[in-house]
Amino acid sequence: MSELSGKILKIIMWVLMGITIIMALIFYTGKVVPGTEGTRIEEPTITQSFLLWAYMLFFATTGITVVFSIINFIKNPKGGKKTIFALLGAVVIILIAFLLADDTVLNMPYYDGKDNIPGTLKFVDTTLFTAYILSILAFLSIVGSSVSKLFKK
Repeated sequence: MSELSGKILKIIMWVLMGITIIMALIFYTGKVVPGTEGTRIEEPTITQSFLLWAYMLFFATTGITVVFSIINFIKNPKGGKKTIFALLGAVVIILIAFLLADDTVLNMPYYDGKDNIPGTLKFVDTTLFTAYILSILAFLSIVGSSVSKLFKK
């Protein structure tokens, strides 16, 4: 990567971080939806915009990762084995999370919205279980790395 493109990338990342911080500040300190003030279900007015921003960042990151993975695979086919194993590992983790997920409709007082349906609940549960599994694997890899360094000395 050239020095100029590195600087441009760094500027873009700082701008995206700044936008995210500003939106988070507005989310936590801004106005709330009328009728929810002072209740247990107080909802910031910027919630939809904040979620949309998070979705945009997620899909942009996913798209960029996929594109550069494909480019790297084309440039280095021998290194493609690692990529394929990583993708298979990701699929296995998501499949395990999907099998653990529950789609039982929740009994939620004060909520009559349209998102309490089996499909949405299964998707959210799968996402949460995937995050839990990846967090546990990250923790175990950190601990394993530290322990293995103790035995190498």
